[in-house]
Amino acid sequence: DSAARRDPRVERQLRAVELLSSRQKLMAGLPNFATYFGRDQMMSALMMQSVWTPSMMEHVIGSVLRKLAPNGEVSHEEALGGQAIREGAAEYVRLIDSARTLVVRGSPRQADTLFARARAVLGDLERVRENYHMIDDEFQLPVLVARYLSDRRLDAEKKRAFLEGRERGTTRLALLVEELEVVAARAAPYAARQDATNLVGFAPRDATHWESESWRDSGAGYANGRFAMDINAIWVPMALDGIGEIIDAIHAVGLPMSGATLGPTLARYLADRSVLQAAERAWGGAVRHFVVRLGPADVDGRINAKLASLPENERRYWGGVLAATNAARDSVTFLALSLDASGAPIPVMNTDPATALFLIDLSGRTFTPISVEPFRNVDPFVRQYPAGLFVDGLGPLVANDAYAAPEVWRAFETDRYHSPRVVWGREVNLITLGLARQLAAAVDEQGRPRDPALAPYVTRLAAALRRTQRAVDASGLRHFELWSYRIDGERLQPTRYGTSSDVQLWNTTSLAVQWALTRLPRNVLGGR
Repeated sequence: DSAARRDPRVERQLRAVELLSSRQKLMAGLPNFATYFGRDQMMSALMMQSVWTPSMMEHVIGSVLRKLAPNGEVSHEEALGGQAIREGAAEYVRLIDSARTLVVRGSPRQADTLFARARAVLGDLERVRENYHMIDDEFQLPVLVARYLSDRRLDAEKKRAFLEGRERGTTRLALLVEELEVVAARAAPYAARQDATNLVGFAPRDATHWESESWRDSGAGYANGRFAMDINAIWVPMALDGIGEIIDAIHAVGLPMSGATLGPTLARYLADRSVLQAAERAWGGAVRHFVVRLGPADVDGRINAKLASLPENERRYWGGVLAATNAARDSVTFLALSLDASGAPIPVMNTDPATALFLIDLSGRTFTPISVEPFRNVDPFVRQYPAGLFVDGLGPLVANDAYAAPEVWRAFETDRYHSPRVVWGREVNLITLGLARQLAAAVDEQGRPRDPALAPYVTRLAAALRRTQRAVDASGLRHFELWSYRIDGERLQPTRYGTSSDVQLWNTTSLAVQWALTRLPRNVLGGR
């Protein structure tokens, strides 16, 4: 409370957490998204662990386990009220259409079955519905549980009591084991053979398009990619590492993991730990499929082609930025947003590597299951758009499609939610927390590099953190869910994005951001 009185921004975020909290769940936002979203809860819990009590972590984990599908999948979203009615009505229409098609084809018995199902749906349109169509949240849960079980504030008795507690009449441990099998099974093909097409992929939307089944869940979110970088280069490797940590933690508190819910892949991990370790090593190198390297001539040519597609005022503005900063003069390396169906990178620069900055110690001081070097590259975050993601007075854009094909430009221009015209508050906080974490791991109490070899890396991290904070603060929109811009003459004007929520759960992670920044040695950020 004293901190809130000193800083109204802190008070705003504290009150937001209170508004979004209930005994059953944390809502994703207000007035939009006022219901359970698994991803939003888990990401917020991971980001807030440093400032939350363990009971909040338990609250989130319990609510996620309570909503698991019968096969162990994590619920992405709970549909209530009007949303449940809309989804029920859509299901009813699909069933009726399918039944009529069967009638035309001369299959009346099969049609009658669908008509009966349609009547049942119509009779219970307000039924609460759980949607299990996302992928990233499956792999986030093991990471979250592993972080909870490694919390030094908890003794073995408290951990055991939580795992033995019940949701839906089943122990949390039994539910967790079901979910871990989902993760292990989905990771198995690539663990067996490291071909890009064995990565975890999205479901087809139609004959030529793929669903967006991770956090960029708009139509154009992953540029029609099948294999998302965030899932395959970050979440799957971290989830496998989390499974190992969970197994160790459960054994340490004296609980068995055997039983009816133990699936075949997880059973192999338990019987022979080297099988899990081999899977971790295989997935640790998955990031290599997403690396994009372009020379200066290629950079210049692609950016000029992109600029030529823009309206005159925007072309003139961004051309001026490039001329003033020389941002397009050098080669560029970044991690592609996704791979296409053949496993080739779709060269859309993006903020998703910030998740690795946040989750993984990239300093080399501790073991990590992931190849760290590609994630040490913070240049995309600070290179000026349209060569990079950074925009002065605005912040880091969530994506940059300048290096991709024109059909990608057109898709993002039509569907701007995760496009190069938007900054996401969630990503700003992940970038900030990630940079702060890497700095904290790389410097001592006086702000000096722990290893002289890390000095250039520390300099880049600190510069990126300072630059990001200045730009976002200058936008005046830091606490919004997302924001955009317009070009007025020779000026860029930050604007609120039309459908952003006033209160958003993962924007309350600004509390953890402020805490992380205060923990850094003062000289790291230039005596802020």
